[in-house]
Amino acid sequence: GVGSGSLPESCPADYADVTITSKKVYATDKVDRETILASLGTEAAFVQAMAECIKKVVEADKWNHSRILFGNSDGSLGTIGTNGVTDNGSGDYDIVISAATWKEANWEENMFVNFGTGTDKFVINDVDPDTRTIGIQRQSGGSNVPTAADVVYMQGSKDNDPYGLKDVLDATTGTYYNVKISRKWKAYQRAVTVGISTPIMNKAMLQIEKKTGLVPDIIVTSCVQFEKILNFLEDQKRYSMAELAPKAANLKGRVSFKGVEFMSANGPVKIFWDRFCEDDRMYFLNSEHITYHRRPRSGWVKDDIGGNGYLRVAGEDAFEARFATYGQIFIAPTFHGVVTGLTT
Repeated sequence: GVGSGSLPESCPADYADVTITSKKVYATDKVDRETILASLGTEAAFVQAMAECIKKVVEADKWNHSRILFGNSDGSLGTIGTNGVTDNGSGDYDIVISAATWKEANWEENMFVNFGTGTDKFVINDVDPDTRTIGIQRQSGGSNVPTAADVVYMQGSKDNDPYGLKDVLDATTGTYYNVKISRKWKAYQRAVTVGISTPIMNKAMLQIEKKTGLVPDIIVTSCVQFEKILNFLEDQKRYSMAELAPKAANLKGRVSFKGVEFMSANGPVKIFWDRFCEDDRMYFLNSEHITYHRRPRSGWVKDDIGGNGYLRVAGEDAFEARFATYGQIFIAPTFHGVVTGLTT
């Protein structure tokens, strides 16, 4: 309560606790036991083989988390367009993803997917980004046939992903983290139908600062928009003259590109692009208000008895390594902003 002249009356506010609901995110690899035995004769070969497997799991986990961060928690990769299914027989299909839901980064060969509410498993054999065509082959099941308008999901991920930027920052209604979306618990949102420009970026930065008192410290966008920024922010590019070693003293020096920064009211702000960001989007983020809450002992899964990092696959003559993350991405929407509909 505030007032002048007399003691004002207070109007108590309601407070809600933020609730973090943990999700399970996995990356795995499988190694045939015979392959392991074949490399045991040479220590270097065995170490190299295992190192390659671990590297691929880490790469897959990073890929999956990038997909999740720029997603909307439903696990979807895209939607099949009208007349977008060709049945080649024997469980082999070509599907065409609608232009509105196409994101090339979501599609990787050798990944497994599901369709709609089905649990049949299909492997991605090939990806043609020019025509948005995905070649798939049935691996298990038999009742789920891909059809137009089906949503394609990462295997087992339907409605199981942690929250992503698109999920939380696009929200105008609903409840996130047990807090109802409202004027104070909502991101700055602006939909445009023009190309990216300095006025658009200035407005987003200043509106977020006006609302929260904090200037976004990171701008993230797509490769398409980043290319446009490189063009219209030419005078913001920074170059550095690198000193050469004495043995190269006969050379004057060399010029190297160092990066692009947007000049905000609070100084320069780094601009990054990510291939998982939609082509028409730009995010203005306060990094201190995005946190990945992980449960203790997330990471490499070890045998509970022997502590071995490779687990026996049930019913197979093979071993499996698993990297598990149990947690949730917490994005406080108030401190961020998103601009959508930018000309591509």
